[in-house]
Amino acid sequence: MATMQHKIFCIREFSKSESATACGAACVSFNIQLPTSKSIYRWNKQFDETGSLCKGKSPGRLRVSEENVERIRVSFERSPMKSTRSASREVGLSQTTVWRVLRRRLVYRPYHLQLVQALRADGKVKRVEFCDLNRHNVRIWGLQNPRVTLEHVRDSPKVNVFCAILLTKVYGAFFFLRMLQNWLVPQMNEDSGDYIFQQDGAPPHLHLNVRRFLNESLPQRWIGDMGNEDLALQFWPPTSPDLTSCDFFLWGFEKDAVYVPPLSTNLNDLRNRITAAVN
Repeated sequence: MATMQHKIFCIREFSKSESATACGAACVSFNIQLPTSKSIYRWNKQFDETGSLCKGKSPGRLRVSEENVERIRVSFERSPMKSTRSASREVGLSQTTVWRVLRRRLVYRPYHLQLVQALRADGKVKRVEFCDLNRHNVRIWGLQNPRVTLEHVRDSPKVNVFCAILLTKVYGAFFFLRMLQNWLVPQMNEDSGDYIFQQDGAPPHLHLNVRRFLNESLPQRWIGDMGNEDLALQFWPPTSPDLTSCDFFLWGFEKDAVYVPPLSTNLNDLRNRITAAVN
């Protein structure tokens, strides 16, 4: 095999006469291994085209044809939320190939879908009035983030439980039906009349009868999602983070005692577990 020095010598000699025979004679006279004429012409052609005698890396054959790349692109343009596994079955290529084409050939990125709570018509205005700035996982493949959101209404069977925390005791667990009239307000008035009642925007809290009772019993002493005619101290922005101690502490502390296997699907059993844990 010719060394780089031998190739350089041959190119210099060939440039003098443009003859492979003369170049070969020069190699013999200098006691250099004689290359074939074909090698001399190939080296000269490489030097003329690239300016180098080094072996360049061959680009090789493309792993995926342009036709298949186009099929994958059309597939995800038609349905950008499909998985790479589904796309691989559709186009007849492996999942790895589909993923590689998306990331390297089409330069797509996977964006995560956001689950957000549905807002009422007046919810956006109330949230904007309450704060200056409001910020925020199915993937969507594309060149740019489509900023897609999905409204999710929680409608699975559930139990609505009420607890309240004071410095000296915990009120609860109460279930919201007739709770305010029969238990909570009478107990709190008996313990201390100097308090402000706060609730968030949960559906049971928005009932007209609930707000009417709060207006009559605690005018200007309750906080929550309210209507224009309600006598609340401060409205609570719809679907806002719950920053009360009941939300960030109490349930996280009590649920370890509630969710003890075996779990029951019976709502009455769930009520009993919650009541026992709080008491």
